[in-house]
Amino acid sequence: MNTPLVTVILITYNHVNSFEKAINSVLAQKTNFPFKIVVYDDASTDGTSNVVKKYANIPNVKVVIRDKNANGKNTYLALKELNTKYYTVLETDDYWCDENKLQMQVDALENNPDCSFCAHNTLVNYVKTNKTKNYLTSPTKKFIFPPKKITKRYYIEPHVSSRLYRTDCLNLKEIKNPIIATYDIATNFYYLTKGNLYYIDKVMSVYNYTTKGIYSGLSSYEQRYKSASVIYQLNEEFDYKYNSLLSRFFSTRLNLNIFIYLVLKFAKNKTFLKNYYQYLLCSYKKRYLGDWSAKPVVKIDIPLGKKKRIVFECRTERERS
Repeated sequence: MNTPLVTVILITYNHVNSFEKAINSVLAQKTNFPFKIVVYDDASTDGTSNVVKKYANIPNVKVVIRDKNANGKNTYLALKELNTKYYTVLETDDYWCDENKLQMQVDALENNPDCSFCAHNTLVNYVKTNKTKNYLTSPTKKFIFPPKKITKRYYIEPHVSSRLYRTDCLNLKEIKNPIIATYDIATNFYYLTKGNLYYIDKVMSVYNYTTKGIYSGLSSYEQRYKSASVIYQLNEEFDYKYNSLLSRFFSTRLNLNIFIYLVLKFAKNKTFLKNYYQYLLCSYKKRYLGDWSAKPVVKIDIPLGKKKRIVFECRTERERS
């Protein structure tokens, strides 16, 4: 049997209604090279594990079912076992929608050795409203790092379901924080520091925005905080080498004013930057994500006819740890 060229890592947790569509979209790929699929079930409780087991006897499929939840570490554990030239990660609430996806991406990387990864466009499917839109709108083929400007012409963040990575660009021994190799924003930056991104302006995957996922299930404030926190950790990982760039992403995520952004952008002292980033994250968390108890102490209710009224209410609030 020929050695696989690509490893497809499928990450699943409680995806009983979507897992088969995801894995079948991978099995349907038409390629002139062998690839293998590694399924990591993170101790699902909804019956997904039973569905996963049905695919264990397929020759190019390996199934790993956790006894205990790995708390999001499945991807990192899978990366440690990579032995193919390329790899890709697909969470099984999403799926691929083009049977030539892998072939096109491998061809792109084989013909462009300066590129560390390849990505394409993705269709976002808002499950609750049944509306869709393209994830990206950019015709540019190559993106370099650091970009000249933060614009769609010079910088994009393709969805994780669309990316094919060059394995030898991943050096887990040099990475201090595992999140750098597993979280979508961080991985995008990490690979851009290893080479260019080759972008194919074609929709070949579907991102199901369910509002029940690890990220989509969070409130907008929680999403902003999580993204900003990852950007800070990325900044730490690179020892603030790209701070002038990352400070903008951080400031945008937390809606910081221009003055704070400029302080972050032009500060040179690493100790100051570390402390200031932590302070801003802590302040945002306390303001928007704290657990508050509120008790009305004064309430004035002024009736204005049968159906209208004005209510004035003063509250005292106390943040709880």
